[in-house]
Amino acid sequence: MKSRIPIIFFLALLLPVQLPAVDTEINRIEINNSAPFSRAELIDVIRSEEGALFEPRLIKLDQILLSNFYRKQGFLTVKVLDTLKFSGNREKVALTYTIQPGPRFYLQGITFTGNKDIDSTRLRGEVLADVSFHIPIDESIVGIVKQRLEDLYYNSGKPFVEINLDYRFQQDTLVYADFTIKENQTVTIKDIRYIGLQLVQKFIIRRELEIKKGDIYNRKKLDQSQQNLYGTGLFQFVRLELEPDKEAAGQATLIIRVKEKEARWIGLYMGVAHEQQEFYGSKAEFTFEGGHRNLFGTGRSASLHITPSLMYESSRNKLINAENEITFKFVEPWIGYTRTPGIFQISYHQFRLPNSADFDLLRASFEVHHKFEKYEANATLSAKQLNQLDNGQIDLTKVTDFDEGQSRVYGISLYGKRDTRNNLFNPDHGALNDLSISFSQSVGQIDMQTVTNQYITLISSWQRYQPWRPNILGKKLEWVLASRLKGGIIYELGGSKSIPISERFYAGGATSVRGYGEQLLGPAAVLNEQGQITSAAGGKMLFLANIEARIPLFWLLMGEVFIDAGNVWSEISDFRPLDIRLSTGLGLALLTPLGPIRIDYGYKLTRRLIDPTPDSFHLGIYFAF
Repeated sequence: MKSRIPIIFFLALLLPVQLPAVDTEINRIEINNSAPFSRAELIDVIRSEEGALFEPRLIKLDQILLSNFYRKQGFLTVKVLDTLKFSGNREKVALTYTIQPGPRFYLQGITFTGNKDIDSTRLRGEVLADVSFHIPIDESIVGIVKQRLEDLYYNSGKPFVEINLDYRFQQDTLVYADFTIKENQTVTIKDIRYIGLQLVQKFIIRRELEIKKGDIYNRKKLDQSQQNLYGTGLFQFVRLELEPDKEAAGQATLIIRVKEKEARWIGLYMGVAHEQQEFYGSKAEFTFEGGHRNLFGTGRSASLHITPSLMYESSRNKLINAENEITFKFVEPWIGYTRTPGIFQISYHQFRLPNSADFDLLRASFEVHHKFEKYEANATLSAKQLNQLDNGQIDLTKVTDFDEGQSRVYGISLYGKRDTRNNLFNPDHGALNDLSISFSQSVGQIDMQTVTNQYITLISSWQRYQPWRPNILGKKLEWVLASRLKGGIIYELGGSKSIPISERFYAGGATSVRGYGEQLLGPAAVLNEQGQITSAAGGKMLFLANIEARIPLFWLLMGEVFIDAGNVWSEISDFRPLDIRLSTGLGLALLTPLGPIRIDYGYKLTRRLIDPTPDSFHLGIYFAF
């Protein structure tokens, strides 16, 4: 008689039994033998937290972090052991780390042997700068010394140098770091070969190289040369290789391999801008563009950009064509045999905003830009022709100085900045300081007579970004504190004393004082029937101050808490510190590869009678500053 095994029993033998998972909580973390460090110091080092869910993968990470922390303090032979004690139902676990630090070692000295072409005095002067002795040894400092040593040789014609490191111990706890150097031959660039060139002429590459035929090898200059070549915008791929000469020792050929980008290009971009004024709103911008990035193989470029903007006008319940712009740009990458690009640009801009005067703006400019080691500077010549139209929506005769001096504006400006930010879109270290000064002359018609005015505009700003680690409920947080001061004045040299409205200062909005609508802080140009500002006249003096805490939340989201202050004054003589307006608020930013996208809510702390609302919402790309 044959017995039959039920199919379900057979499957049960083959398939693993799935039991419901039990979430285990860390109810206690103990650290034994933590001397000479406090428990709080070591708790800050590890990633496991009391009250959090137990993650076994973090145990190994905690051990590595604790070991690295002790090794940086001179405990080179430290060992970290872990012990886990679960409750009966495995809902709780007590985590214990036992540290066996071993002896503490002290860096007694650093020695170099085998160097001949570079003497020991130079080695010590350039490699051991800022290195302290007779303190607990930190292997990362020794690693920095080795990196400096390699850089010194690589930049002195020695690409094949061999550097070995050994530790020598004396009296049990004293350590010497001994570097043995085999310099090998000095290499000279015998020739330069180009591979992959099709349309780009050779002289374009030659002028971007920091190293020439006959120079000794220098890695720093080669790295900079590669950056320069990428910076031309002509290449998808750039690689620099060194090929030793088989017949002549100490000589090599520099091979430059490139892959060119397509010379002609076209593009289509769409974006959203937001105007917070009563009669403005969100507008969609479409940019159609195309050009040639390598005219006649010379690296010169020309491009055409056409940008129409659409806006929804709620009062008439219709979509309108609010703005149109067409721009032609020509770039000469080298001026005066230096890496100083010159940019010629001419544009025509139509403004057809609802409830506002219509005007057309024709603008031409020529700008040169140069990067120094720590600074950037540019100079610009410009000319503007503005034609203001009466569309019947605003009585221009009731708007003070709106049409005075606006017809033509000629100017020359100088601008410089120093930027030490570690990230352009989301900095947490560094600063940005800039200064601009310009001389302008405006020409217009008043009562059939030509009126001119000459004036100097000075603008300066200071921005700083720094880590901020507040301790809240016993936990150190990783925040960023951003701050900014900005000021500007327009000083008239004579003439009509009227500044074109397009040249004046404005404040309020997504990038200045966020409790106010766009450009609605400062002197009013137009008031509605309720006596509330609907359009700004701008002014001749500007002050802004901002401070903002940027708070990582989760994933790619960051929170913002800010206080903004500022105002605009019609005349410099009108300045009163008590006129400075304050606002505060909150924001939320999503970090993207193209920069943060944010929404901010600002609330007026010092509201004026002419302000239409107590608060304001803003949509923005990038942080406010």
